[in-house]
Amino acid sequence: MKNVVIIFVLALGILSCNQNELPKNVMDEQKLVKVLVDMEITDSYLNHVYQPDTQKMQAHTRYNYIFKKHKIDSAKFTNSLKYYSLDPKNMHAIYTLVEDSITKWEIALKPKPKRVKKVKKVKNVKDDLPVQ
Repeated sequence: MKNVVIIFVLALGILSCNQNELPKNVMDEQKLVKVLVDMEITDSYLNHVYQPDTQKMQAHTRYNYIFKKHKIDSAKFTNSLKYYSLDPKNMHAIYTLVEDSITKWEIALKPKPKRVKKVKKVKNVKDDLPVQ
């Protein structure tokens, strides 16, 4: 009986450890956030391309660049989205991180206000002339 209990506890421990492991073709959350930030920036740019054919060509090129940059393929990206979408709270947390990253990026890119130099008031020559 003791052996059965020990085996059961060990099996339960092993199973609980495996639940934290990601499936083979799924990227971790941090990497997904980075990819989604790049995707959102790309989508923002593509929204300003008015010719549909040009937009499609640029989208294909830009998305492939993002996949290459992050060393993933479209299947891994799609599998990751499907995997994390199963837990809406987790997906919400991921998109909150994406939004925060984009906000920080926007703030960093905003031009800083230029300092205005104080101009010294020039003395009016008419003030120094004697009154006639």
